[in-house]
Amino acid sequence: MPVKVSFKSNHGIQGSYEVPLDKSIAQRSAILGLSTNPGVEGEDIVSTKKAAKQILSGADNLCLDMGNSGTGMRLMAGFIAGLGIDAELVGDESLSNRPMERIAKPLREMGAEIYLKEGKPPIKIAKSDIADEFIYDLEIPSAQIKSCLLLAALSAGTKIKIIEKETTRNHTELLLQHLDADLAVKKSNGETEITLDATKPITAKDVFVPGDFSSAAFLIGAALISKDADICIENVGINPTRIGFLEVLKEMNANIKIENVREANNEQIGDIHVKYSPLKSVILAKDIIPNIIDELPLLSVLACFAEGETKVSGAKELRVKESDRLSAIELMLKNIGVEFDVFEDGFNIIGKGANYQFSSGNFVSLGDHRIAMCSALCALKATENIFIDNVQSVTTSFPNFFEILEQMGFTIEEA
Repeated sequence: MPVKVSFKSNHGIQGSYEVPLDKSIAQRSAILGLSTNPGVEGEDIVSTKKAAKQILSGADNLCLDMGNSGTGMRLMAGFIAGLGIDAELVGDESLSNRPMERIAKPLREMGAEIYLKEGKPPIKIAKSDIADEFIYDLEIPSAQIKSCLLLAALSAGTKIKIIEKETTRNHTELLLQHLDADLAVKKSNGETEITLDATKPITAKDVFVPGDFSSAAFLIGAALISKDADICIENVGINPTRIGFLEVLKEMNANIKIENVREANNEQIGDIHVKYSPLKSVILAKDIIPNIIDELPLLSVLACFAEGETKVSGAKELRVKESDRLSAIELMLKNIGVEFDVFEDGFNIIGKGANYQFSSGNFVSLGDHRIAMCSALCALKATENIFIDNVQSVTTSFPNFFEILEQMGFTIEEA
């Protein structure tokens, strides 16, 4: 569905908001059959919940439709491999073009029989015998790969040690510890060792799923470039391995405070208070990229309205997301009219400052939810309507995104 978007408010963005449930925590909980709190769920969570229910039915030779959820597919593949059942995982057109050899290779080393189509979905898993003990050096810094292997060991009841050289998101480790799993995390000499002994059972417990930080990031970004903005985003997950983007924004002179910090099932939760801020450019160190990979398209938009040159490298992983996000960023920035360069693993953008505006634009989302949402925020700085070709993908992570934008003062119409 194409839309026409504008923002004409003279008072900036005000108010308090809540975002959909955290995809990472909700999907891990669903795979393990755990009860969670109600809230707005993106289609990725819904797809994973449906697949988990099929597994719990006890049927064999399952065909599980994971929709657009790369997280759901990769984690579910590991869990199924450990269960020792026959199953096939399929997805939509976008998911069917995402790389899966990164999980298939270590799963095969664990003993799984797993088959791909030229390295991509569908994923076929045959009844397998997982090794009693397995050690793996995480070659690609990816929480999805790490979690896939942990869930394979968990469902198989075996032992595993994973060594990661770069810190990745730790939702799986925190969840398993909440469930009384025999899991230890040891940091030494710049590496992290995660050891799980799944011969010992876990305890089923309820899980509180906070708001998704990656969704909150879009509201944060909107407030930062909307003059006189002052908002609060409530009940957001602020896991330290997820909020590197906040540190980047603070380096860019963002006025952001985290308030009312508390904890549930080992996850930190808080309210994020954001005010309009004239931003300055930033040069990102490569070691922070895995922590903020989902927010880089949004950073590219904010960089357009910052002072100075923003530089990002080491982000080749953007090429294999729901779209080639570096190509998508290139198409997006052409509408805004700034000087930029997109290369194989990153981008440089020469910002035009907080007062810069452009006239209009026809934005291409490439069917990617994050690109569609980034494009919509550009209306804050457009003097006329902007047009976005396809926004249906937004429902995968943030189904009420446009509803919240309207509450903020945007005008959204079908084009």
